[in-house]
Amino acid sequence: MTIDRRTMLALSGLGLVGGTLGGAFTASAAADAAASAGVPAGGAPAGGAPAGAGGYGPLRAAGPELALPRGFSYVKFGVAGTRMSDGLPTPRAHDGQALFPAGHGSVRVIRNHELDLDIPGVTKKALGPARAYDRAAPAGCTSSLVDVETGHVRESFLVLNGTLSNCSGAATPWGSWLSCEETTDGVKAGYEKPHGYVFEVPAHARGPVEPVPLKAMGRFEHETAPIDPRTGIAYMTEDNGDPGDGFYRFVPRKPGHLAAGGRLQMLAITGEPAYDTATEQRVGEVLTTHWVDIDEPDPSDAEDGPGAVYAQGRAKGGARFLGLEGSAWAHGGVTFVASEAGDAEQGQVWRYEPTGHDTGRLRLLYESKDPETLNQPDTITVAPDGSVLLAEDGDGEDEAGGDNWLRVLTPSGTIADLAKVIAPLDLHYWNPEDFPKPGPVGASELAGAAFTRDGRHLFINVQYPGVTCIITGPWH
Repeated sequence: MTIDRRTMLALSGLGLVGGTLGGAFTASAAADAAASAGVPAGGAPAGGAPAGAGGYGPLRAAGPELALPRGFSYVKFGVAGTRMSDGLPTPRAHDGQALFPAGHGSVRVIRNHELDLDIPGVTKKALGPARAYDRAAPAGCTSSLVDVETGHVRESFLVLNGTLSNCSGAATPWGSWLSCEETTDGVKAGYEKPHGYVFEVPAHARGPVEPVPLKAMGRFEHETAPIDPRTGIAYMTEDNGDPGDGFYRFVPRKPGHLAAGGRLQMLAITGEPAYDTATEQRVGEVLTTHWVDIDEPDPSDAEDGPGAVYAQGRAKGGARFLGLEGSAWAHGGVTFVASEAGDAEQGQVWRYEPTGHDTGRLRLLYESKDPETLNQPDTITVAPDGSVLLAEDGDGEDEAGGDNWLRVLTPSGTIADLAKVIAPLDLHYWNPEDFPKPGPVGASELAGAAFTRDGRHLFINVQYPGVTCIITGPWH
């Protein structure tokens, strides 16, 4: 295929001269890749990622929400406001999600809804009447049994109720979804309980679960929490931004039982205390790392100071990141993004791999030099061949005429365009403070990218007002 301008820009900015992205993933991680991705170790990729360096070619409207390359199509389900099986309306603001095989051509989708009072029409009221962690908190999770070919919803219902600003999370190897709150608001903000925690939802839940905040995993502005399937350790990203963000791990006292407690730690660069990763970094350079303990994972001042956990880690020499968002465990390590970091403030893609019980290596895989190439990536997923899907949370929700794309950082080190949001977003309605007059139009971010186990179907959310799309096509 013809290499377009975006791909050429990515090639010039990648900095992996004579190498490939695939070289950043260790060959010894094949067994981990199989465990986490559901494919045979050493076998062919299960799909779900592009081959080669040329991209997919020009995009064209494949429906009212998305433009896709020729040969790709999508079906959709879970439109915000549609009635669920439990009689409740499907909540808005679709965000992180996970897929669990359900047999007979179906998957179970556990999906976050990132609702807070900044969204028009949202009030201090839980999504449903049953088992609300906080009756004044308007967010939570839903569960849907969906036919992957048609998008037909066989059943859907609320499974986590009364939480706040549930952004992303992660599926666990033992069959549950970790839902992360991206706020530390609490009683001072008019809620019944403190927020800023991780909650666990079993995939087999048949209704709202008893909501238990996993306080030992920290009270901060959580984003994601992927699990190392070999050790049960959870790796977590933080998106506070000011004064910075930490990359954390939670070492459970009993693997597979997060509620039993454990130890929270923050990543530090060995020999470089309080290292700042946000600027002046070199693509491909390997940094040796270790972990520092967080003494108080649930600090009493977290509501007034959302960076209270971060400050503890920095005081012990923990590393500073900026705008940590999506992450995914694959091929023996965690790939994650720093959305607002880099010399151009357009985003970085990092890779962490453990090398021992308390040691590891950190490597910058990619840094965007130009918003035309990659504009502040947010949610990500990693395919079995090492391709990294990057959904932007760029200028689409902040500028009239702005857009948001789904990009692919391929193993050969190129950026390819996979999808563009074409559904118009009424910026005056969604953000009247910044757009006081009607007229400006932008585009919603995409969220919750997740492949089916065979790699043939990509589930992804158009966050506002909220719909889930299932994309299929000639991935290779």
